[in-house]
Amino acid sequence: MSENSLRLVPIGLAIAFVLAGSRTVSAQCFSNLAACYQRAALRDTWWERSLSGADCELDFIDCTRRAIIGR
Repeated sequence: MSENSLRLVPIGLAIAFVLAGSRTVSAQCFSNLAACYQRAALRDTWWERSLSGADCELDFIDCTRRAIIGR
């Protein structure tokens, strides 16, 4: 990804949360992400931690998608 694309990611996430209109759902997504990262950090190997962290990010994206779209 280019540097400009990386700068757009936080802006896009901010817009998504504003459009979601529900602070509790967004807060729940962040709480779930933090808990998932903590579980991922306890994995034994670097690969397991990395894959678990990637899974956490996918779950976070799904949570925010459901908050915005409602499905």
